[in-house]
Amino acid sequence: MATKPKAFVKSVEGGKTESGYLFLGNEMFFKDLCRQALRKAVIDDDPEGLVEIDLKKESLARLWDETRSLSLFATSRLIIGVNAEAALPRGRSRAADEAREEIAQYFANPTPGVVVVFECTQFDARERDEKAKSERVEKFYDAVPVTVEMGRLGPQDSLRACHALAKRKGLQVETEVLAELTDMMGGDLARLDSELEKLSLYAGKAGVITRADIELLTPEARQSGVFELSDALARKDRGRALEIVHTLASGGAYWPMQIALLAGLFRQALAVRELQARDSRQVVAALGRYGVRIWPSRAQQLLGVARQFSKRELERALMCFFKADRDLRSPRPDDRVIMERLIVELTA
Repeated sequence: MATKPKAFVKSVEGGKTESGYLFLGNEMFFKDLCRQALRKAVIDDDPEGLVEIDLKKESLARLWDETRSLSLFATSRLIIGVNAEAALPRGRSRAADEAREEIAQYFANPTPGVVVVFECTQFDARERDEKAKSERVEKFYDAVPVTVEMGRLGPQDSLRACHALAKRKGLQVETEVLAELTDMMGGDLARLDSELEKLSLYAGKAGVITRADIELLTPEARQSGVFELSDALARKDRGRALEIVHTLASGGAYWPMQIALLAGLFRQALAVRELQARDSRQVVAALGRYGVRIWPSRAQQLLGVARQFSKRELERALMCFFKADRDLRSPRPDDRVIMERLIVELTA
C-alpha cells in the first residue's frame, strides 16, 4: 500500500501504525517529518526504543536479528534501516530472491511491538536516470506493508508548502517573494525550511520579511545578478554591465563561481534556441528530457536570454567565459581586470 507523507502523519498521529514502512524518495523534509511522527507514536521519543542500522555497513541479517531481540528497557521499539538501497544484491540473482523472500516471511509474522522502517532516500523517481533504480528498490521491498512516497513536489505544491512553513513560523512574506525563494531553492523543502528558520530569527517578533532581507541572508539570491548581467550584455550596455560587476565585487563575489553560473545560463539558453522552444512550458519539457530540472519562472528567464542573443553570440560568449575562467585560475590573477576585460569583449 502506498501513501503520501501528509496522510501518513495523520494516520500515525491517530494511533494507527503498521509493522513496517518503506520511506521512498529524496525529499529530506518529508523524511524527517515522518520519522518524527513515527518516533512520537511508537516510542514516545524514548531513545531506548530507537535502533538505527546503516545498511551500507551492516547486512539485512543484522537488522532481522535486532527485530527478534528483546529489550529490557522498552516495551515498543522502532528499528530504522538507513541507506536501505545498499541492501539490494547486485543484478538478478538467487541472493536477491532469497532476500526478498526473507522480507516477506518477516512481515507475514512480525514481532509484536516492533516497527521497522527502511529509508531509501537516494533516488528521485522523477529523474529520468534514477527512475529505474527507484522502481527496482520499490520492487525489492514490495512486501513491506506501507510505502511512503517522498518525492519532490512540483512548483505549485512547493509554493503552497512554503506558504504553510512561513505561516507556521509566524512570518509575513509576500507571495511573489516566497515564489522567488521557492525557485531559488529548487522546491527543496528541507532547504526552504532551513532558510525560513534563519529568516524568522532575523525578523524577530515583527515577522516581516522583504526581498531585501532574502537577498541579504540567502546566498542563492545573489545569483539573480547573473540574469541582470546577461540583460546588460544583450543590450551591449557596457556601463551597466561594469556597474553590476562592481556591485558583485563589493559583495565579495567569488568570480569562478559567477563565471560558472553565467556559462551554465548561456549553455541552457543555447539549448533552448536549438530546441526551438516557444514558451516556458516547452522549455521545462525540452530540458527535462535531458535530465535538467528547471522551474517555470527560470524557464521564462532562459527564454528571454535565448531571444536576446543569436546562436553565434551565445557560442562566442561561451568561449569568452572559458578563457576568463582559465585566467582566473592562473597564478596571482587580477580578478577585476579579467572580469572587466570579459565585459569589454562581450559588449564589443
